[in-house]
Amino acid sequence: MTTSSHPRPSVARSTLINLAGAIVPALLLLFTVPHYLALIGEARYGVLALVWLLLGYFGIFDLGFGRAVANKIAALHDAPAKVREDVFWTGWLISLATGLLGGLLLYGVGSWLFAYVFHVPTYLRSEVEAAMPWLVLALPLATSLSLLAGTLEGRQAFLSMNVGQIAGTVAYQLLPLGLAFAGYHSLAVLIPAAIGGRLVSVLLLFQASRQQVPLRSVPRVDTSLIKPLFRYGGWITVTGAISPLLTVFDRFLIGSQIGMAAVTAYTVPYSLVTYLSVLPGSLQTALFPNFSRLSTAEALDLLRRSLLTILAVFSPVIVLAELLVKPFLILWIGAKLAAEAAPVAQILLLGIWINAIAYMPFAYLQGRGRPDLPARFHLLELAPYGVLLWLGIGWLGIAGAAWVWTLRVTADYFLLVLAAKVRAIHPMLIFSLLPVLAVFVTAQILPYDSQDYGWMGICLFLIAMLLSYYTLPKSIVLTALRRNHP
Repeated sequence: MTTSSHPRPSVARSTLINLAGAIVPALLLLFTVPHYLALIGEARYGVLALVWLLLGYFGIFDLGFGRAVANKIAALHDAPAKVREDVFWTGWLISLATGLLGGLLLYGVGSWLFAYVFHVPTYLRSEVEAAMPWLVLALPLATSLSLLAGTLEGRQAFLSMNVGQIAGTVAYQLLPLGLAFAGYHSLAVLIPAAIGGRLVSVLLLFQASRQQVPLRSVPRVDTSLIKPLFRYGGWITVTGAISPLLTVFDRFLIGSQIGMAAVTAYTVPYSLVTYLSVLPGSLQTALFPNFSRLSTAEALDLLRRSLLTILAVFSPVIVLAELLVKPFLILWIGAKLAAEAAPVAQILLLGIWINAIAYMPFAYLQGRGRPDLPARFHLLELAPYGVLLWLGIGWLGIAGAAWVWTLRVTADYFLLVLAAKVRAIHPMLIFSLLPVLAVFVTAQILPYDSQDYGWMGICLFLIAMLLSYYTLPKSIVLTALRRNHP
């Protein structure tokens, strides 16, 4: 039996490719949100945001096969092509079937939520009803995207993966916007146009998978692979079921307790600041195949270095973001909406900072075959998070939701790091936290356009940079990993 040697790109190169691929959606967000708000209004945009959140949540119907296939194909990096091909076809065919089943369920659940739970303005209800059937088609596309991206991630074909995803994202954002500019503002038109953008990604990623696996035989299900894929994917599914609730439940409760305009006032800053996670997310994606195939000692060393590196690189980014987010929001969406959105963004940035560090042990545990641990942690967090979120929104409105989300991701970080058994970064974590907290307090007590604010911000940024210099490993992870491990 012959094997093929598959070239492995360095983690540095892979991270940069993933980062470039993640920046494009962020730039599109900056461009499209003001135009969407001006053309279709805050209430309609809030409904659109909830539709995509529902679609994202029901992506759990890929049953974790996207991550399971990525893990399996990474472990089979030098195996015969036929072995990888069987993994791909088995995962893809099952994901299509479960996606169709989930789409039918999504149609029923979504119709009920928008009719009886969310405070949808009367003039939008007919639009929502007409748009919901399109979600039956959208979900199989979403589960296919997960499987195809996982395949390319497992083969470390990050350039092909990002090109396909970028093309689909551009179409997903600009097709509906073009129709809105042409005067078609109905959700029954905008939603299918966006789904067409997802189809672009599916076609491009399938062609890339066809070359990278490579695919030569006709589609078939290998029954011997179903059990191991379900075993790994089952825990990923638990994570996929709980994690979106932990991520999007805040907007659902805001929509039910306050209304659609409040959803927009929360979603806009949330979407903006969470795009800062493209850096740790890009590194995590590049690291995952390595965590899957390295020895335990090598993987632990890789985890420690990646934790210190992301802490060193990301802390000054958060300090700068805290300083600039309010004036940026005023320029971007106007002073009225920014007055509500800026405090939310500043609170969420604290959570983004700690959550960025948590990306590394999360990827490590999944790569080492322990997807059950992050899933168990998310189950543990769910009930307290729901209760605190309800109380926080009732007490402080959308700012309360931001505080509770930040508290939840902080707890998640400590659980993940303890499970991964890496504690060496804790002293540097505390030191790096000081300028992050200081700049947050500064943003609350000083006017953003005052001279004192500017000088204080410069000082705190320089302190964060100095701490980063001492935090960064002498041989940083992105340099140390240029070599290929055997």
